[in-house]
Amino acid sequence: MVLGLLVLLGRGKLPALDESLLTGACAIPSRVTAVPGPAPDGGTVRVSEAGPGAAVLENTGTLAAYRIAVTAGSRTVEVPVLTPGQRIGVVLDRPVAGAAGWLPAEALGGFTPVTATVVPGGVRYRSGNCRALTSRGAAVLHRDAAGRITGGEQLPPASVSCAVGEKELPAGVAPGSEVYPYCALGAE
Repeated sequence: MVLGLLVLLGRGKLPALDESLLTGACAIPSRVTAVPGPAPDGGTVRVSEAGPGAAVLENTGTLAAYRIAVTAGSRTVEVPVLTPGQRIGVVLDRPVAGAAGWLPAEALGGFTPVTATVVPGGVRYRSGNCRALTSRGAAVLHRDAAGRITGGEQLPPASVSCAVGEKELPAGVAPGSEVYPYCALGAE
């Protein structure tokens, strides 16, 4: 009966049976202590693609990067978290990834990146996390027919959902754009 209820609540999908479902607790911390500096595993946050006014960053290491300062001239953007191998967009021209704290992905307590898909009239956000995260907005990247970045725009925090499950929010985002939510662990 309990299994049937979980399937029903999950809209026909059986959620992963992790400790949070069994104990009712969520292991994702609201903040972590990660001292900025070079990654102990030799990984880095690098610019993997760039275009006018926007770029894609990538975490090349086996550790999670936390609170990454990204600058371009006098502008600075903070990317809350980048898991190993994850890529994320930034709306900056010729960005430079700066200081980040590094920690094992396990220290994030089951955190997974929130994803976004452009739908007619808005954006659909999906989070498999066990609790709501804090929205820091989103980067929207535009590409041409050949796949090259042609620019970008920033969505404000109120226009981005970091809530558990799926949520659609209205937005004037062009079809085919890529949306990269910035979802932070806590209010810091």
